[in-house]
Amino acid sequence: MIRILVQAAPEGLDLDELRKRLAAIDGVVDVHDLHVWTLTSDMNVASVHLMTRDGVDHHTVLDFAKDLLDDQFGIEHATLQVEPDTHQGCTEVTW
Repeated sequence: MIRILVQAAPEGLDLDELRKRLAAIDGVVDVHDLHVWTLTSDMNVASVHLMTRDGVDHHTVLDFAKDLLDDQFGIEHATLQVEPDTHQGCTEVTW
């Protein structure tokens, strides 16, 4: 219950491994703003930005990332932002 209240990362989830596997998706050149937390006792969620090479099909990247999160890490709900490597400003936002 405490993990849900503090929105902690799910127990046993290796964020470094998740980041590595997302970065290995064809066309992805950077993974940033990766956050994973437990929303309810039955639901882990994620948000992440995936930076891609110019000309990469974003639909394919989204499909691979969604399947990877669900099939390999049990994360069924995620907000994914795909951005081209020519985009500037995303990493400059501070909260």
